[in-house]
Amino acid sequence: MEKQKNTLLKNSALPAFSKMQTKDMFNAIKYLVNENKAIVKKTEKLKNPTWDNFVYQIENSDDKISKVWAPIRHLNSVMNDKDIRKQYERSLNLLTSYYGKIGQNKNLFSQYERFYEKNKKKLNSNQVKLLEDILKGFKLSGVHLDPAKRKSFRECQEKLAKLESKFEQNILDSTNSWTKNIKDLKTLQGVPQNAIEIAAEVASKNKQEGYTLTLDQPCYMAIMTFSENRALRKDLYLAYVSRASKKFPVNKKWDNTKLIEDILKLRHKIATILDYNNYAEYSLTTKMAKSPNEVINFLESLKRKALKQSKKEIKVLEKYAMEKLKLKTIKPWDLAFISEKYKEENFGVSQEELKKYFPVENVIKGLFKLVESLYGIKVKLKKTKDVWHKDVRLYEIYDKKNNLRGKFYFDLYARQNKRGGAWMDECIQRREKLNGKIQSPVAFITCNSSPPTKKSPAFFTHYDVETLFHEFGHGLQHMLTTINYAGISGISGVEWDAVELPSQFMENWCWEKNVLDTFAFDYKTKKKLPSALFKKLLATKNYNTGLALLRQIEFSLFDFLLHMDEKNKKTKLAEHILRDVRKETAMLPIHENNKFENSFAHIFSGGYAAGYYSYKWAEVLSADAFMAFKEKKLVDRKVGNNFMKKILEKGGSKPALELFIDFRGREPKIEPLLDSLGLK
Repeated sequence: MEKQKNTLLKNSALPAFSKMQTKDMFNAIKYLVNENKAIVKKTEKLKNPTWDNFVYQIENSDDKISKVWAPIRHLNSVMNDKDIRKQYERSLNLLTSYYGKIGQNKNLFSQYERFYEKNKKKLNSNQVKLLEDILKGFKLSGVHLDPAKRKSFRECQEKLAKLESKFEQNILDSTNSWTKNIKDLKTLQGVPQNAIEIAAEVASKNKQEGYTLTLDQPCYMAIMTFSENRALRKDLYLAYVSRASKKFPVNKKWDNTKLIEDILKLRHKIATILDYNNYAEYSLTTKMAKSPNEVINFLESLKRKALKQSKKEIKVLEKYAMEKLKLKTIKPWDLAFISEKYKEENFGVSQEELKKYFPVENVIKGLFKLVESLYGIKVKLKKTKDVWHKDVRLYEIYDKKNNLRGKFYFDLYARQNKRGGAWMDECIQRREKLNGKIQSPVAFITCNSSPPTKKSPAFFTHYDVETLFHEFGHGLQHMLTTINYAGISGISGVEWDAVELPSQFMENWCWEKNVLDTFAFDYKTKKKLPSALFKKLLATKNYNTGLALLRQIEFSLFDFLLHMDEKNKKTKLAEHILRDVRKETAMLPIHENNKFENSFAHIFSGGYAAGYYSYKWAEVLSADAFMAFKEKKLVDRKVGNNFMKKILEKGGSKPALELFIDFRGREPKIEPLLDSLGLK
């Protein structure tokens, strides 16, 4: 293979998206894996291993692979087509197989173990933590197993990677396949103008007349929340909740039911090969929570509070639906619509009225202004055409001394062939090279809000503002890290149930008037969000908070109980467990076409298996951390500096609980969370 012709192998500071050839993707990974093999072989045989000729060499080679794999993985999520998908899957299979073998390489493990024992007193604390994490990784990869079990473990991992990838592709394919064309504008009564403009543009692009609706998040939410047409809401609802299942109206070939069963069996087998009772136990080895019981008790205690509140909330909505909307029963496709109507009438605030105060450009400026006030960092736009889509932008972060701290890409709008949801992903990790130079971290920050149209700029809902702040919080932990080893810098090495702390922490600022005053201006009059309207918005903060919390607990309990199941012999296990959980958490009857589990990507393809509870677990930490700011004058540079130094910069260099105690001076308390949810 000619290395010089493959753009992915050129060691540039950023991926060269404009020059990248899809056909080169797998070849680049294959080349680097072979290079890595040779380096591992060499380091295994070292008689006198040092940090530089052993640990660093492997980190450096892994980093090369990581920097090529990141853009391939990213493009598969945001610009998915059959060619990229093929290259992604071939690369994923090779990497899973290769790193599965590395994790069971006894010679390499012994070399690390000897090096650790011999040098741990001489190494700095970050080096010790990195080596301890590496040794733990070997043990969780089955390095101690006999040859037959090692092989079986590896085969499970390889199959699992393929199935998880297929699960996600099925969701994307079924989501993309469904459209509904509408000729008569009256059918869209109540739907916001911006959503109608987008539907008209989609129709035009598809060479159709009128308006074309899709299952992309902004379109789906606009219909469910605002459409006066109950039959239309039902149509979209039934399509959305049955994606990737036999109930899906377009095509049954993307059904994930069998994949779920196969994924669960493989996970259970992986756990039992390593002598864990179930996958939940195995999963907790890299989390803050110490036992499955601790997680279940945590969720059950929150559930009791949420249930009490939810029952009151649903009664209020039922009464309102009957009296004001003449709906005798609330169906699942009515809930968002009724909730929004009630909110408009009783709080005097609607998402649409608020939207005009959140043009995307203003929100971005406000976000950057906030982090400058908190941490003394400056965010600058870097002009480049070297991106994967015309809407994508690249930014750089500089500190007070004008040192470059990191870079990030924003890809904010929904489009076809882009995975739904919002996320932050690593593009490049911070690490120190042998020559003393620091490799700047780079992040991908992805959202799925409504794009601008030919007639109007892009706007965020208040929820979209929270989502952007949330993902940027993840980005800050990745980019502001000062740890110089890739394995524990940024979000690496952070326990999974603590990783949402910086992101959920950022959401709190979206409810503070003095922060909103820096960016929430009417896009036409340029007037600030009026105090009266802000008060109405604030009054909605805990509106239906019980129902929202109960929904999260339903997802978390379903996920955790599913991975705690030790028999794993039942077919349709997921369906049974979800039904049992819903006996206590469902406030409305569940439609038979609701196959939510078939598109629950977080746990079946997104790394949250037996870990969805992390959102609530970390929210205890984030609410308590935010309380430190409330105890001062909110946007306080001194507290901000402390949070940056003790949480954001430290990455996975210490256990999350230690870092939190270092910041707060004590262990986290649950009261600030209950207070913020109005459940105290």
